[in-house]
Amino acid sequence: MNTKKTKTKTFEFLTLFVMVIGTVIGSGIYMKNSELLNQTNNPIIALILWSFVGVICIMSMIVFIEISSSTKHFGNGTLGNWAKIFINRKTASFFSIMYGWVYIPSTQSVFVAGAVNYLLLAIGAPITPYQQLLIYLVVGISIFITCTILSIYKRFINRKIQVVGILIKFLPLLIAFIAGFILIDKTGGTSAMWPTDHNKYGWSPLLFLGGFGGILFAFDGYVYIANAQKTATHKDVVPKALFAGMIFVAIFYVLMALSLFMGSPDGSIVKLFEKMLGGKDSNAARIISNLILMTICLLGSSIFVDIAIVDLASDANNKTIYTKKRRMSYKEAGIIQLLIFMVAYTFLMTIGICTTREGWDGLSSVAGSGKVVSIEALLNKPADYINWFSSGTSALVFIMVLAVMIAGVVNRFTKKVKVEQTKLFMICGIISSFFMTIFIFFGIFAFIWEPKNIAEGNWKITSSGMWFLIILVISLTINVVVFLIQEYKFKKDPYVDGWDGEINPDVKVEDNLSIVADIKALKQKIFNKK
Repeated sequence: MNTKKTKTKTFEFLTLFVMVIGTVIGSGIYMKNSELLNQTNNPIIALILWSFVGVICIMSMIVFIEISSSTKHFGNGTLGNWAKIFINRKTASFFSIMYGWVYIPSTQSVFVAGAVNYLLLAIGAPITPYQQLLIYLVVGISIFITCTILSIYKRFINRKIQVVGILIKFLPLLIAFIAGFILIDKTGGTSAMWPTDHNKYGWSPLLFLGGFGGILFAFDGYVYIANAQKTATHKDVVPKALFAGMIFVAIFYVLMALSLFMGSPDGSIVKLFEKMLGGKDSNAARIISNLILMTICLLGSSIFVDIAIVDLASDANNKTIYTKKRRMSYKEAGIIQLLIFMVAYTFLMTIGICTTREGWDGLSSVAGSGKVVSIEALLNKPADYINWFSSGTSALVFIMVLAVMIAGVVNRFTKKVKVEQTKLFMICGIISSFFMTIFIFFGIFAFIWEPKNIAEGNWKITSSGMWFLIILVISLTINVVVFLIQEYKFKKDPYVDGWDGEINPDVKVEDNLSIVADIKALKQKIFNKK
């Protein structure tokens, strides 16, 4: 019996460990590492930032293990619900709207636009901005509709796609990880950007201000992993597994970034794959590398559609989102998210193609003329605002994370919420809250005023920074308007049972982390056979 118990605990530890890795490591490292290098202009600084943010996220994971114990036996582990429990219902409602109306659509747009972008890069043919806009809108919205249908009506198939997708996602990463160290040479990697006499930025402290938005995007999702203790059989292994998993993720990100900086000309996996497969002039290299990245983005879109639907349905049941019928089905949540996405994606893609900026001439853009230097630049630039805004909205989500963390620390003194206390909670809570505040502030700051420009004494807001600021203000304004409308609805049609608990505690909302259920089913099958 003791041997069987040890085996089951070991299996559960490994299950949770893999869950952390599979959930956190995703498209962030694929899509944000080259952006980070561009912002810092120094790969060593980029590696330092990867390491530092990783350590703080590990510490905040310890904080959320305690916070999530409040919903171990009832309720759903979402930021909105935790905000309701530890802060108040109105704050929770504002957070739920921000997550569903601002963050989720921008992140979904990243994956969908990325899939279309990599498809166009694989084809490699110059097309006009008008054609690009049509392709991005038609193909992109079609992708999202397909993912939504699978998530609502074919959840079993969608689960299997996501589980297999984890293997597909990690295989290119492991190949790139090894290849980066093997293919390092004096000219092929980012060696030209290492701080030397010809680097005009060098070690300017201002360069450390850039990149936080992109790194936070890469770590996003780790908060919800703490909720795994709700369904764990051996709850004592949960903190150990989650802590070990986050340490692995942080180390892996640093080593992965180092590998890409050594082997890739711009710190991206695409350029590294091209180098592996015969160079940028090889059609096979271009096609294979971009199709791999397109597949990764399609998987990311599938996962985030699922998360968006489950999260919205959860918040409706937790009374942070108003529903007239006092319930929200997956179908209703999916349709709402689809409409929000279509508006956000269409707006961001339209201004990305129609507005002029550095490296892009708007609707008159032609490869090899004006600001557009190549076919690659012609195909890459339209999604600029989606990429910038996704990093910026990651900072907004981490404002929510920060608020809940601080509330958790305060709860140690007020005892407002019953929790299972975690070792090192106060130390990790205070330190991680302090540095998370810095990350958030400079993550937004760096998108408005580029640190590289400030290092040169230029404090002028760039055109991209101005658009980022405009989009941010518009999004927050929409958030406030929707919140006020919802509060009016709550006041006009009050919930007679109060705000505590759920509308229906018997409603079981599926776990956001689809792999968990599949691994547990496999574990049960194995032990039943034994």
